[in-house]
Amino acid sequence: MLPAPNYVSRAPWEYDIAPFKLVDNVYYVGNKSVSAHLFDTGEGLLLLDTTYSQTAYLLFESIRELGFDPREIRWIVHSHAHIDHFGATRYLVEKYGCKTYMPAADLEFLTTKAELNWCGDLDIPYEPPYDTYFDVDVAINPGDVLTFGNVKMTAYCAAGHTPGTMAYVFELPGGLKAAMHGGIGMNTLTSEYTKKHNLGNVWRKAFIDSLNRLYGLEVDVVLGNHPAQNDTFGKLERQTETENPFIDPSEWNRMIDFLRNKYHQRMLSDPL
Repeated sequence: MLPAPNYVSRAPWEYDIAPFKLVDNVYYVGNKSVSAHLFDTGEGLLLLDTTYSQTAYLLFESIRELGFDPREIRWIVHSHAHIDHFGATRYLVEKYGCKTYMPAADLEFLTTKAELNWCGDLDIPYEPPYDTYFDVDVAINPGDVLTFGNVKMTAYCAAGHTPGTMAYVFELPGGLKAAMHGGIGMNTLTSEYTKKHNLGNVWRKAFIDSLNRLYGLEVDVVLGNHPAQNDTFGKLERQTETENPFIDPSEWNRMIDFLRNKYHQRMLSDPL
């Protein structure tokens, strides 16, 4: 059983897992708790999220184990501004000069609203401009279309988990479309969290509204923001030379349906 998240500060090695290829030029380089995905774009490496600061060395070793060089990481895209997804970014920026991308609506989580970036909840130090703070080069807005080598990425609003949470659809060179919903966790929608941060019903409404908008996207491969959210490791165990369970064009809409039902159940059991 994986230790509690704040245990990462004392024993990050407990989160180690070997990296692996999902499809085409997409690789899993995250850990047992938090996802990070690497795209070989033909013109440099694109990294989607960076996990905890404490697990940065695991991230580097996973990239090297796949035969890539971290020095080839040109771009770092973030799904949202929670510390478990951007914690290792500063290490990469300081060492390799990577260009950073963050949802525009979450930028203040790095500065004036750091109490919302989950550091306090995980008991991880964070004090801009020190600790894991980094400057964002490009602020991403819904509808933005960005090209990284042979990979085209389209950004969609997936607000709720945070105001800026994005869903990204990546058009891969082989023709497949891989996508990630950047934050399906409902831990920031609880009545306790909502009242603690005086959020009203804004984040809750944004969450269900974004789910409704995201339904129907054409997606062949669902990338989990956390591996447990889309059975990443179970799919790996079932993967063979002739069958790849990561490719499932029906999974995206099934996931959205599941989340909508879960949301309504949660809101009934935990009203404001």
